[in-house]
Amino acid sequence: MRTSFYLPAHYMPSPQNREAWRSGGHIMRNQLGKGGCAESWIYQAWNALELCGRDVRLVTEMPDDGIVIALSGTLHAGYTPPPCVFLAAVVADGLPHPGAHVQILQNRRHAALLPGSVYMPHWPQTNLIPRDSSRGEEFRNVCFFGDPANLAGELACDEWRAGLKNDLGLEFLVRAHDIWHDYRDIDAVIAIRDFSGNRQIHKPATKLYNAWLAGVPFIGGNDSAYLAEGNPGEDYLAAHSPAELMQHLQRLCADAPLRRKLAESGRIRALEFTQEATARRWCRLVEEELPARAAAWNAKGRGTQWLRKTATHGILFVDRLLRN
Repeated sequence: MRTSFYLPAHYMPSPQNREAWRSGGHIMRNQLGKGGCAESWIYQAWNALELCGRDVRLVTEMPDDGIVIALSGTLHAGYTPPPCVFLAAVVADGLPHPGAHVQILQNRRHAALLPGSVYMPHWPQTNLIPRDSSRGEEFRNVCFFGDPANLAGELACDEWRAGLKNDLGLEFLVRAHDIWHDYRDIDAVIAIRDFSGNRQIHKPATKLYNAWLAGVPFIGGNDSAYLAEGNPGEDYLAAHSPAELMQHLQRLCADAPLRRKLAESGRIRALEFTQEATARRWCRLVEEELPARAAAWNAKGRGTQWLRKTATHGILFVDRLLRN
């Protein structure tokens, strides 16, 4: 069964980005939302597999047969694949698709809880520039990389920024999306969406392993993805309140060995999340796991398939209720 990556024509990357994907150049992150998500997941995976010499194709129309990998958000909620299509839906930040045979999830904990799913980490930041080693033991700039809407409200206000500057002499930066790849002047990363205890079961650990790859200490919140991939106190720090976050920053200011320990432990863990490691995961998925699942599905009788599809609707309804 041939594997196709389905990407509607209006989500195709710009000509400049298509060339950049082929050549390894800088990707212009000027398209956010679903278009940027489709490019990051579908186009990037297809491009990486093609560069590895795998027999995969990129299509703008849904094929009539074979294994098809698509972003769930680009499919109508009521879409049902043709009988000869085995559909694997990349969920990303959206909802699992009820018509898919397999859900591809970016959160390891979520994949462990949701039947009929596989875990695939989000690609790391492209063209990532690590922390400049000439900064040495300097500890001055802490940064949030991401959409400002995803930063905890307590940290998005002028009072927080001023307090950090006055109490610890630290600058708090929020990087614009066009320089999410640049960690040269960054001494620590803060990635906390809220202090409510929300597990963020649908969110990835991308910010964590980007910091690992950049050689920068990381402070995260209660995200299940961070807990699934990292070890608090060993390769990152977890803060469950603004006060605990401030305590961690005070420790990092005063404890250069701790900063070195977090960065070095992160460098070791980062080997699992490089572009090359992620490409190898995708190769195994399209060459081994999805064909095996498709064969098992096709071997089932129509009655069993109908029961499985019916059960899937119920499972996904519960998943939507429990995602936080």
